[in-house]
Amino acid sequence: MTSLKRTAGIALLTFAVTFGATRPANAFLDKTRFLAHVGVAYFCFHHWVLNPYREGAFASGAPHRVAALVKGGVALLFAVHEVRVAQDIAHKSSDPLLHALDGKVAALSATFAAVGAKMKGGHFDPSDADTLNNQTTSVGDDAAAHGAQIKDVPVAIPGG
Repeated sequence: MTSLKRTAGIALLTFAVTFGATRPANAFLDKTRFLAHVGVAYFCFHHWVLNPYREGAFASGAPHRVAALVKGGVALLFAVHEVRVAQDIAHKSSDPLLHALDGKVAALSATFAAVGAKMKGGHFDPSDADTLNNQTTSVGDDAAAHGAQIKDVPVAIPGG
């Protein structure tokens, strides 16, 4: 009986090693990983930029305006990192949805970076929030049209 278990164990191990070697590691759960990283970026944008903007935290004369701008800028720069990770996943994936979203995610990353750098420097243009909101909505709508819904993924930001 033990030799049968040993033979079955060796066969299972051989199968696992062979299967693992033939399937690239970066293909595992591509869509899930992509959605998680974009969801973190969306949360940072919605929580630290769009909501404060709608509440008037970036308006001239608002209390703690500079702090809100700096936090928003840092959050957007973190969102850039998350979107770039998602873009890398999409680029390396064989999933047609992720390939279709690759270009839009690249544009979103560039806009997040530009607006984040301005906000971190204490400057804010209301049209930037509208542009970012339109881009995130567009990417989210495209993903949803293909059955993959992007949801905000809350993350704790130290000092926030």
